[in-house]
Amino acid sequence: MATASVQGMPTQEAAPTPGPTPEAEPAQEPEPTLEWDWTGNVPLPHFSFFLNQYLPLYHVKKIQSASLETEIHEQLATLVKTADKSCELIGDVFEGWALPPVVVGKLEDSPRVHLMLVYNDMVCGDKEDDQHYFATVNTKDTNSGYLRLVTAEEGRFTAKYKDVIYISAKKMSEYCLQPAGVGGASSSEGPADLKTILSKQVVAFPHPKWPKKAEGWAKRERISGWPSQDMIKKIMLAGCHVVPWSHPQSKTKEIDWQYSFAVAERILMQSLTDIQRQCLMLLKIMYYESLSFPRILTPEHIKVLFLWECENIPQADWTDESLPSILLCLVDRILHAVIYGEIPHYFLGNTNVIDHIHEEFIFDLMPRISNVRQNPLQKLLDFSRLHTFPFWPRNTSWTQLIEPILADIESQQDDLQKGFINAILPASQTIAKCHIDEGRFEEGVETYRDLSQRFKDVLSRDVGSVLSNLTSVALSIEDLDISVGFHEYLAKTFSDDSRIASLKGNLGCMYHAKYHEVTTDEEKQQMATKTEATFQEAIASPGSSIATRTDYANFLCQTGKYEDAIPQLLQIIEGRTSQPSAGNMYTKEEYKTVDKNIQGEIDAHKQISAPSYIYSYYLLVASYVALGQVEDAKEILKEFEEAAYSLKDDAAYSLLGYSFVRTENYKSATTAFAKAVEINPKNELAMENELTNTALAMSLEDG
Repeated sequence: MATASVQGMPTQEAAPTPGPTPEAEPAQEPEPTLEWDWTGNVPLPHFSFFLNQYLPLYHVKKIQSASLETEIHEQLATLVKTADKSCELIGDVFEGWALPPVVVGKLEDSPRVHLMLVYNDMVCGDKEDDQHYFATVNTKDTNSGYLRLVTAEEGRFTAKYKDVIYISAKKMSEYCLQPAGVGGASSSEGPADLKTILSKQVVAFPHPKWPKKAEGWAKRERISGWPSQDMIKKIMLAGCHVVPWSHPQSKTKEIDWQYSFAVAERILMQSLTDIQRQCLMLLKIMYYESLSFPRILTPEHIKVLFLWECENIPQADWTDESLPSILLCLVDRILHAVIYGEIPHYFLGNTNVIDHIHEEFIFDLMPRISNVRQNPLQKLLDFSRLHTFPFWPRNTSWTQLIEPILADIESQQDDLQKGFINAILPASQTIAKCHIDEGRFEEGVETYRDLSQRFKDVLSRDVGSVLSNLTSVALSIEDLDISVGFHEYLAKTFSDDSRIASLKGNLGCMYHAKYHEVTTDEEKQQMATKTEATFQEAIASPGSSIATRTDYANFLCQTGKYEDAIPQLLQIIEGRTSQPSAGNMYTKEEYKTVDKNIQGEIDAHKQISAPSYIYSYYLLVASYVALGQVEDAKEILKEFEEAAYSLKDDAAYSLLGYSFVRTENYKSATTAFAKAVEINPKNELAMENELTNTALAMSLEDG
């Protein structure tokens, strides 16, 4: 597995790197191996599997803010009607790294939707620019990254300090959009009601020229090549803003302002790949689990470290395989930053954004971050005990879902690759089954997509197609409505799959079961039509099995369409040599779809299975007898008897026995059931049938 090379963040003085820096592996096709992260005591492939089930990439891809942004701007247009003001929407929602809303538990400040109200006619800049500005920037005696805005004349927005007139940050903060009388409109992507947004707004002045203090951002070397030169030029041309925020330790908060690069950050964040955003969101979950209280570090600090790391790791190196190692490396970066008490501002590299944190808090943070690093998997599991995302199973804990994975990690057996394979397959099936049972069909499908795509080079044996695995899961669903719904979802999702015929055949069986559940004549007619159409579509599909045709014939028999069933059954018998291994199995789920003889077998053995052509003989005899063609039934029984003799299967002989009973040939029926007992002495139902038919045969002889 290729692990991306990660290097320290450039600052005015290069920050020391904690521990040796892993070198990127050469591009080649090595034998599949498992790698351990010994600090976190977790094998990386196991961790990768968990991460991508815990926060699936396809959910990360769904986080789009464009429609939400349009919705909010339409609402804001009713409040901002003049050109002297404009609105910039900022926050993690619009940057694409907001966590999905939780349905259980509570997350403070997430997702965040903030509004920056820009006063376009109050332009700021440096005095050296030789331009007329509303106010000029003065950074003398201010904390790094902060500034004051000097103006020539006193007014309602000003404050005087040491004989200099400044724009008052405190007074300007009061000139925000007022939410009074504003209605709300909800959105599934976050708190989009206008009242909430207006309660989280900040006033801003344009600073159209790129600040001199941030020129180093544009010029510094970047290992990854991100952001591109075109993006850098675009960001610099847009300039930045100044906002009324002061340093936590400032003694002149009323007149202190700060450079804001929120718009630039939004551009940068929106350029990230889905895997990069997935990684940041996972890091944020770890933050909320272990580091959010007391609020020393913030998600914004995490984002700053993340942006630095994006400059060190090329976007092409952010892959499924590298996700676990990069995530853990970022935890290392957080620990490193806290130990040294420094997180360099992303745009103002010589500004330390945590220089205000007291040493006592630093000492409190260090062991907690170390604990996250040493137990990354456990921390994510801990988070899931108190919070639930909409796409998570609700009735089963993540600890239960990945029990095979946890057991394999705990065993640390010598053959880890074999253990990994034996662990991931049952875990995938359990997760998929939980999703499907709770009606989240997409999540169930994506579980197996992830398995087949992400681990195809690690798994040493064929795990089957996605559809084959999902079909097996679908057949294990006890709730008929959910089973039908999932079969329908699969049929639509995998309509072009070569194995679709089998799935459609199963769906036909589900519809057949539904037919026996509806009560009115109209409902029965509708379901019968739907069932027949589905079976016909299935048997017409390439690769259709005679087992599907047998199920179709069974449906025709159970609905009294014996004349339609006979051609289907004859075709199965005539073509049996082409698919000799094809078979049918009926269980309690199909109980109502079979006749009383088969129901008795299910009652006795929980199921009955036999080759499709054996069932076809059985159904053909039943059809002939039902139509009064007893001689045809007796003729086909000769072939049936030869087929059962060749097969030597107790279920086949039982079906033969029932067929003889239909023609009132109790003596031959007795022989058939006796053969079934001879083959399987534990077949108590066959014993009973043998005794019953012996008595019937004797009574006929006596009569």
